[in-house]
Amino acid sequence: MSASTPGTTPIAVDLAAVAPEDAARARWYGLFASLFRAPPTAGWLAAIATSAGRADCVDDDRPLGYAWNDFAGACAQADAGAVREEFDTAFLGVGKADVIPYASYHLSGFLNDRPLIELRGHLAQLGLARRADIGETEDHLSALCETMAWLIAGDAGQLRDFATQRAFFSRFLAPWYDAFAETIEHSGVTDFYKHAGRLLREFLAIERQGFEFDSP
Repeated sequence: MSASTPGTTPIAVDLAAVAPEDAARARWYGLFASLFRAPPTAGWLAAIATSAGRADCVDDDRPLGYAWNDFAGACAQADAGAVREEFDTAFLGVGKADVIPYASYHLSGFLNDRPLIELRGHLAQLGLARRADIGETEDHLSALCETMAWLIAGDAGQLRDFATQRAFFSRFLAPWYDAFAETIEHSGVTDFYKHAGRLLREFLAIERQGFEFDSP
């Protein structure tokens, strides 16, 4: 699996080099990066739809399992063209989008504000820099999710350290993902993406719990 984080250099992810549970975590982050970067294709929707109820995906009797099966059901019913229109209306919009997937906006109320500057400094310490051909800034949700996938299963072994993952998550995802998911859920223009927002919230809640449990 490879990932190109919006706003950063291309990121290579080696799932075979990490423990199965970490490979699963990296796949989750990759799924959300893909889902919120661009509208899913018909093939992508069909592939997710076939996974509903599969025991190897998630535990069906837990909140994430319920959210996953609900999302897979939404994928089965979705029309790719309608989902594309919803994505464009919700996340791109004309003027100001209805749902804004940038950390800086949720943390400070403004795009391209201090949280983005702090993120760029943190990414520089990790050896990442913005690509000139990418339109989205580094604080886009997809970029943050792909960075997390890289921290979990990236080529640089020293960056797989759990404390490094926790520091990035706690600083750049934990403070705003719940508000972002709530905005999606209460938006008047979302239908398919309401299910995606709930799934995002449940997965990241598990991540936050895991980081807090193992916090020194």
